[in-house]
This record gives sequence, structure tokens and C-alpha cells, in this order.
Amino acid sequence: MGRKGRFIVLRNRQKEIEAGIERYCEEVTTTIELLHSSLEQYICQPDREALRENLKTIHKAESRADDLRAEIEVLMYSKAIYPESRKDIMELLEMLDKIPNCAEGCIRMILTQHVVIPEEYGPEVMKLVGISGHAVRHVLEATRILFRNYTTATVAVGKVDELESDGDRVEAALIETLFSSRRDGFEKILLRDLFLHIGKIADRSENVGDRIRIIVAKRRI
Repeated sequence: MGRKGRFIVLRNRQKEIEAGIERYCEEVTTTIELLHSSLEQYICQPDREALRENLKTIHKAESRADDLRAEIEVLMYSKAIYPESRKDIMELLEMLDKIPNCAEGCIRMILTQHVVIPEEYGPEVMKLVGISGHAVRHVLEATRILFRNYTTATVAVGKVDELESDGDRVEAALIETLFSSRRDGFEKILLRDLFLHIGKIADRSENVGDRIRIIVAKRRI
């Protein structure tokens, strides 16, 4: 096979990997959307059976993301791309994988620990979920375009940092309001842990953003 032929094969394999990353990002997006709709529904009407079904659905999306990650790894180690790019992509996917795990963990925590979210906290909880969701969407946008447009990827990551800071403020205000209330101490601890776990989604997104910055810096050297 000539040089042109090898280039075409390599480019086709890279496109296949990019398509796999796109599908992976779609599954991660699905877990975040399911988290949002599940909590919105549960706050309005605490139906544990409905929440249990939502947990099954979000778990399936998380499992599909795991399967796609494994497929991408196989593609990369079949001489699809250069070794230095393999390491960057695998490290990035490993960090991204913590996001759907965290989303699933929020629903599992509510279900297994029988957490009831008081109605008065609903708006701020959903605000925190929304901020975390936006952070995930921006970091996924950066992931999708990372190896095609470093500048745009960096801009998207910058938005993640802002959202993570906004999430920290909402999370801190929720916890302060909670511990200023007359609620039972055990209930306070359960709710605090839930608020922190939701906030972790934005934290995980920021960690991915930091990894993207490192990848961009390496490519610009």
C-alpha cells in the first residue's frame, strides 16, 4: 500500500474513532438529561417506583457509555492513531466516565437512602442540577471538537469554569439554608450529601476541562 493509501486508511480509522466519541458524548448527555427530568419529577411528586424505573434507564445509558468507551479503546489500539494521541484520549474518557457515574449515583442515593427533597428546596436544587448540566454540555462540546479546533475547545472549557463557580455558590447557599433550619439532624446530613453529590457533576466537568487544557498545551508546543 502506498503512502496515500495508508493516509486514507488512517484517516478513515480516525473518523471512526471520532464517531465513537460522538456517540459516547450522546450517552453522557442522556444521563444528565435523565437526572434533570427524574429530580424534577421526584420533587413535584416523590414516587419511589417511578424513580426506580428512572434509575434503570439512567443505568442503561451509563452502561452504553462504558461499552462505547471500550470500543473506542479497541479501535485506538489497533494502530488506528498515533500512540501519544491514544493516551490523551483514554485519559480524557476515563475522566469523562465519572460524570455519568455521578449522575446515576445521585438517583441511587435518593432511592437507597429514602431521601425526600423538601418542596422549599426544589427550585434551588433544580438550579444546581441545571448549572451542572450546562457544565457537562460545554465540556462535551469541547471534547467533540478538541482534535479539530483547539481554540474553540478552550473557549468551551472557560465556560465550564464559570459554571462550576456558580454551582459552588448555589451549593453553599443550599447547605447554609439547610443547617439554619429546624430539620432533623439526620435529614440534614442526607440532604447535604445529596447537594454535594449533585455539585460534584460540575466539579468533574471542570476536571475534564483541565485535562483538555493540558492536551491543547501539549499540541501547541
